[in-house]
Amino acid sequence: MKKHISLLLLILGILVMSSTMVMAGADPGTGIKATSHDLSTATGRGGAWNAGVAADPTLDRICIYCHAPHHTIKAADAASAGLTYYPLWNHDPSTTATWSLYDNGLDDSNFESQRLQAVLTDPGSVSKLCLSCHDGSAAVSSYGNYNSGIAGSKHTGTKFIDGRFGIGLGGDLSNHHPIGFDYEFVASIDDEIRDSSNALLGDNPYGITIRELLFGDKMECATCHDVHNTKNTGTKFTWVADTNSNLCLSCHAK
Repeated sequence: MKKHISLLLLILGILVMSSTMVMAGADPGTGIKATSHDLSTATGRGGAWNAGVAADPTLDRICIYCHAPHHTIKAADAASAGLTYYPLWNHDPSTTATWSLYDNGLDDSNFESQRLQAVLTDPGSVSKLCLSCHDGSAAVSSYGNYNSGIAGSKHTGTKFIDGRFGIGLGGDLSNHHPIGFDYEFVASIDDEIRDSSNALLGDNPYGITIRELLFGDKMECATCHDVHNTKNTGTKFTWVADTNSNLCLSCHAK
């Protein structure tokens, strides 16, 4: 009898653990809580990045590291940081001044690749928000009252991203998928780039199209990644999983 009770308790324990993992925000499309972008200490990775907590430690907030309702970055400071989009932005901007962009080389037999180089620009504003953590120029938990002159709640982080989480470290984007280029223009000259009216391939329950993920016609970090983990079906915040290369083939007609 005791063996049966022990076995039952073990099974119940496994079921509870499994249900907890399924409900966790780390699963695609379940929200930001418990993902890599959750920097709270209770459910996220705040401890790993020395994020600490906000002014009131009982709140253990998630959003504060990027957004805040009051005393966020001002327009003049955003402009000096190269930002034209700064949604209640509360994180220190990237301090990278120049970028080394992707270059796949010149090849006279592939005129489209040269045209791509011609339309590459600096990363757009939405990408620079991502890079403010990922390029390693600002501490992950450096947030609050950016240049506002209000004392008391500025949090200065001490840990900077590097290694596999680093994207554009030192401004080097030369070995990453190009961003900041005019997708519509490239699609108009290259018949192996899908028209932006096409929906993403694979598990795409919302019918999201390429066009919906462009920013001023340009491809940026958020064209591939749903940073809040709300409508994506792929891990690593990707809008769709790259099973059978569906993420790549959504844009590349190969």
